[in-house]
Amino acid sequence: MTRRQPSIPDATSPDATSERSSHPAYGYRNARDVMVVLRCSGPEQFFLERVVFPFELLTFHAPPDGEVRIHGATGSGWELLEEVCLEDLQLEPVPVARHPLEQVGMRHLLNDLQQRYACDPSEENRARLVQQEQLLRRWLPGQA
Repeated sequence: MTRRQPSIPDATSPDATSERSSHPAYGYRNARDVMVVLRCSGPEQFFLERVVFPFELLTFHAPPDGEVRIHGATGSGWELLEEVCLEDLQLEPVPVARHPLEQVGMRHLLNDLQQRYACDPSEENRARLVQQEQLLRRWLPGQA
């Protein structure tokens, strides 16, 4: 008789990756000169425990209503040093700036298409202009 082991989801599986990325990103910097243990628990049996070395920044994903506790070593063993509000640790997304030349190139392409239509207002040119305008205006700031 063979014994079946319970399946443990692989951390690199698509389900695990999408579940992690669906949670907001948080960051904790250990400003102490000793290592600490960060423990984050949340709904649906979410639990994260990591050692954070002095002055290290730990980034992680967690459910928004999770709880964070920081534990540290003392003379009598490990004890709770602080409880941190998860909202205070939330990282803001960094906007990805587009290259200025890319925007200039798109503006020139749009102007070129508009001039072509003005010179030859055929239905084919108009359809091409409308299609390209819709695509380009999504990427040009202030043009949407």
